[in-house]
Amino acid sequence: MNTNLTEIQEVWKKALPIISKSVSQIFYDVFIASLEPISISDNKLILIAPYESCKKSINKSYKPIIEKAVMQFNPYIEGIQIITTSDVDSFVDAPKSIIAEETTALEEEKTTVSKDYYTQFEESYSFDNFVIGGSNKAAFVAAKTVAENPGIQHNPLFIYGGVGLGKTHIMHAIGNYIKSNSKKKKIIYMTSENFTNDYIDSIKNNNSNDMNRQFRNKYRNLDVLMIDDIQFISGKPSTQEALFHLFNELYQAKKQIVFTSDCHPKKIDNIDQRLTSRFQSGLTVDISSPDLETRIAILRKKAYNKKFEVSNQVLNYIAECINTNIRELEGALSKVIYYCNLNGVKADNLDVVNNALKDDIDNISGPITMNFIVKCVSDYFNIDQKDLIGKKKTKNIAEARQIAIYLISDLISVPLVSIGDFMGGRDHSTIIHARDKISDLISTDLKYSNYIKDLTEIIKKK
Repeated sequence: MNTNLTEIQEVWKKALPIISKSVSQIFYDVFIASLEPISISDNKLILIAPYESCKKSINKSYKPIIEKAVMQFNPYIEGIQIITTSDVDSFVDAPKSIIAEETTALEEEKTTVSKDYYTQFEESYSFDNFVIGGSNKAAFVAAKTVAENPGIQHNPLFIYGGVGLGKTHIMHAIGNYIKSNSKKKKIIYMTSENFTNDYIDSIKNNNSNDMNRQFRNKYRNLDVLMIDDIQFISGKPSTQEALFHLFNELYQAKKQIVFTSDCHPKKIDNIDQRLTSRFQSGLTVDISSPDLETRIAILRKKAYNKKFEVSNQVLNYIAECINTNIRELEGALSKVIYYCNLNGVKADNLDVVNNALKDDIDNISGPITMNFIVKCVSDYFNIDQKDLIGKKKTKNIAEARQIAIYLISDLISVPLVSIGDFMGGRDHSTIIHARDKISDLISTDLKYSNYIKDLTEIIKKK
């Protein structure tokens, strides 16, 4: 079958919306979105995955869904085949000139815009690589809506949340999206400190009480104004006055305004109430700390971007230990990557991550984790922790493993899939069986009842 790369990509592009409706958002963002169609061989669409575990996860649970979707748009496709980078040379048959032509076309489409109006946004911050979870979904959807139709809906958009939770990522994603789709739009993204300094510079040699003409013209001719950390204009009445008048001009002209802050507008101290009212006149959304599943997805995405192979057990462990913010979470993974590269080891066991993050983990006194429970069970039954989560099926190890699974599901709130990943990549049905078996034994066998009582006390002393 002779099909060029453009046709293959078109089939894949049409199939993606159908696939997205059949899988979870996180799985789609981390795994499906990372696949690239490269060829058709023996009537199969060849998709390249970034690493082996991604390939295995898709083949295990979602291959039929993908096949059904792509077959709708090409009658000659009879299935799919997932490969990794090590296999790619055997399958690529698309002329490289096609890729070169498309790249050249994209370059020719670029237009130059005055640097006065164009913030150089960080290209790595986009909507495509923003990992969505319950803690940030509302902010993500609102930001995407604003980017698609600036000034039409959610104006102003006010996003608030703690440090390192993704507010700046979203701001740059808005800017990058608008730059790509509306090249003539005039956009400025800046911190509140830079806005204040810009205003001060504008009045240094100005005898008037008003903002000088250059300052006003620079901002009132914008299409999109984005100011990060707006809480820092607290206690600066002149800057607030300048922002108040600028806000009114832009808003009346239906220009988009976006703010971020570390707190709700009502909680910003020493600020003009007229500004507070305007901050709240559009849509106000918060970003909170990500839950465990989202933290795991963020780590997996970052590892993929760095082309770094890391086991699910290690990802789960890092996500459990680092539960403060995304910045520290990504920093922890970077330390693990550095440690592994420095020592020539793989990130496939907890000893590696404990050595890499010794200082970070030693200072953590957070909630009970899966790793802590497994450690307690291992110590209690005098079983090596690697055997407990490994493949050995001797009676004493299997019983201890089932007890650990029961305690994890009983003492902490974590999805069964995550428990299965942590316990050596076991299927969720295996986790359910172990949990239910120990639950039944507790009510009928005093020995198991005592096991659970003793271990629960040990664990809760943490």
